[in-house]
Amino acid sequence: MIPDFAGQTIDIARIDWGLHLWTSENWAFVIERPIVVSMQRDSGIEKSTFDPSVAERPLPPELEPIVGARIDQVLVSARGDLSIQLPGLHMTVPASEDYEAWEVIGPGGERLLSPPGGELMHFLPLADGSTVDESSEEEA
Repeated sequence: MIPDFAGQTIDIARIDWGLHLWTSENWAFVIERPIVVSMQRDSGIEKSTFDPSVAERPLPPELEPIVGARIDQVLVSARGDLSIQLPGLHMTVPASEDYEAWEVIGPGGERLLSPPGGELMHFLPLADGSTVDESSEEEA
């Protein structure tokens, strides 16, 4: 089972060869593949695609509202797609056939990632500092 991120806020967001997000509970999201951003506007849903795999630069206008935003829900599919839902904004990162699309790292060493070829891998920290792969136990 993936962690429950609901209620955490995104405290920091930066672009530097990926979109790096840090939450109020010290989780780090690293997104290295194109992101589909859906924003609720008065005129309806507006979609755009942003590729964060560039050198350091400011957030694009469509991502500026994420800093300080509360996370409503984070979903991960069995094939490795990531969905982050915030009030009025939804980010989707499809799995990639060729590259690691995204990774989430917890404060205690827990890791979730979407490796090349698309799937969900989940590693839990052990008392001795090593990790165990819980991927085969995951359900989406």
